[in-house]
Amino acid sequence: MTRRPPAGYVKIGRLGRSFKLAGGVRLHLDNAYLLDSYRDEYPTQGTDDTPDRDALEALGRLYVTGLGDTRLRAHEIVSGSLIAYLEGVRDRTVARSLVNAEVWAELTDLPDELLADLTAPSPEEELVGLAVTVDGIRVGRVSAAHVGSANEYVEVDLDAGGAVLLPLVAPYVTVTSASVALIDPPPGLFDA
Repeated sequence: MTRRPPAGYVKIGRLGRSFKLAGGVRLHLDNAYLLDSYRDEYPTQGTDDTPDRDALEALGRLYVTGLGDTRLRAHEIVSGSLIAYLEGVRDRTVARSLVNAEVWAELTDLPDELLADLTAPSPEEELVGLAVTVDGIRVGRVSAAHVGSANEYVEVDLDAGGAVLLPLVAPYVTVTSASVALIDPPPGLFDA
């Protein structure tokens, strides 16, 4: 079985620990739209007055690494965790074999808001390729970005040769949509 989904799928999360004998698994969603719509739907469960009442059921076909194509047969929140019951997973043994498996959804089944959110470039993708300037003069370009942690930084390929790591949280760094600008950086920062 292939580890990657067929063309036309996008990653929406991963599976966690198994739950109960019926083959439930914790589903950790990567997407804020799905998380928000799922949390919002339960206070109004039983009414159909909101168009996104059940975003998860609208997903249709899913692809789970190690299982293949499947569908969501049921879901619930238990103690703050989203529990998913998948077709083809009817007991705890199969559910345990899928721990940490990636979950992918078919693009044609996604609501427009979710599709826009999932296909938007990530913060890393937005930074890679940006010019790096010092006092308005280009000195290199961003080759890789490491964001989402306490110490965010980028890898910079210098025009003069070599590469350096540049902290994004430093007071002399400003990130714009056009460049990573440095104003009066400390001496030796670009010594490769």
